Amino acid sequence: MTTSQTDRVAAARLAWAALKLTRAGRHPVGVDRLAAIVGVAPAEARRLVELIGFTLRRDLVSTGPAPRGAHHRPEPAEGTLGAGPDGSVDMFLLAIATGERVHAAAVCPVTGTHIRIDLTSHGILQADPPTAVVAAIDLGFGLANVDAVACAGQPFFASASAAASWLVAHPGGRIYQVAAYLAQAHRLVAALEARPRHVL
Repeated sequence: MTTSQTDRVAAARLAWAALKLTRAGRHPVGVDRLAAIVGVAPAEARRLVELIGFTLRRDLVSTGPAPRGAHHRPEPAEGTLGAGPDGSVDMFLLAIATGERVHAAAVCPVTGTHIRIDLTSHGILQADPPTAVVAAIDLGFGLANVDAVACAGQPFFASASAAASWLVAHPGGRIYQVAAYLAQAHRLVAALEARPRHVL
């Protein structure tokens, strides 16, 4: 079964709203509320929930576990969400969705340098090393390739020079300083939260 571009964009909008409303999977949300937020009919929201693979029980939507690599981390600061050793730029979206502090830990695939990022939706609290970058697919924010966010394998690198081979392997990819990628994530969120021109 192929999924249309319209379905992919609608599903991305719904997934983003569900991530926010469920506080990264910690609390289910009513399908009618989710539909109203996204601007679709409840029947369409149910269809999209099935398409995405979320759980729908008694009109409550559950996103399941938090985004790839995320777990609640009570240390060092209560309320901090974190990523394990695989790290993930999903953590930028998680910080925006929950409004909570997020910790990401990764190992540069080129240099082996340990990378630690602490952030909130408002800014970067720590980037170690300070030269750390995010390699990402440039979406252009038309949402035409919104599914690329989850599928591109957007890793952290210790520096822009360490990410050079990733750029060669991903035409159209870009390298962002950590703070610049947080701004990029905010632009993606704005595009996801924009009301569609036509209610599906």
